[in-house]
Amino acid sequence: MQSFRSVIWYLFKRFGVYLLALGGFTFLLLLVHRQVYAYYSTLPRYQINLEPLEVMATPDWLKGSELEQPVKQSVRLSGKANIFDKELLPRLIAQYERNPWIARVESVEKLYPNELNVKLEMRKPVVAVEYRRGDRNYYYLIDREIVRLPGEYRSVPQLPMVLPVVAGVKNSPPLAGEKWQDRGLRDAIAVAVNLKQYKVYDKVEIARIDVTNSGGRVNKLESEVVLLTKNRVAIQWGRSPETDKFGELSPEEKIKNLYRVLEVSPQLKGIKYVKIQFHQPYIAMDTK
Repeated sequence: MQSFRSVIWYLFKRFGVYLLALGGFTFLLLLVHRQVYAYYSTLPRYQINLEPLEVMATPDWLKGSELEQPVKQSVRLSGKANIFDKELLPRLIAQYERNPWIARVESVEKLYPNELNVKLEMRKPVVAVEYRRGDRNYYYLIDREIVRLPGEYRSVPQLPMVLPVVAGVKNSPPLAGEKWQDRGLRDAIAVAVNLKQYKVYDKVEIARIDVTNSGGRVNKLESEVVLLTKNRVAIQWGRSPETDKFGELSPEEKIKNLYRVLEVSPQLKGIKYVKIQFHQPYIAMDTK
């Protein structure tokens, strides 16, 4: 023990001055760094004006539509910031994440001396929900994550994309940016995603998705989801793609059935309704 103390004392006497000098130098360096940071934080060239920032790469579904300017305006920032501000990026990310039009912030990068590179993933509507309140119908845009997008419309916004109207949703709409908790809407979204994936919209004009009977709440023997074309032809889908009921065909099999019918009757002309939830599609002709 005595020899260990002797060694420590020897090392301190030999290198103590250097250690003290190093500590003093480190303190001085930190002090200078602080002063330099304070100085540079006041220089105009390191100030970022956030107001001109806007969405430059507009999604195709938004271009030229009535929603383009409102959406761009909603993601605009305000005020000024210093590029050396350590809280700048967390603050911007939090602000973007609060915007109901933004699904997620992919990255926010500082570009010295006074620029930012921001990559955002915008939410994209897949259906418009028709919801009746009082004696009027209102329409709400919903994305594939069942999140309600901003806006309450008296008619469905005109967008350069297919946007089926969902009828039969029971629960009232949530605030913008929140998920709409409704089984029927969840079923409709699951079907709409498959219609898009298998390019059904290119083959037939789907105007509405009726989920009034979702979960069999009206009639357990009837189709829970019904698609209606622009010409009012009913396509009985069956249960939701998310069902765990035994024997239900997969979405791919149902769409193959629909394509078989479309091969012999483009746009389902002359057909009253078709059932595609069985192994063999069933067709009822319009006798009018």
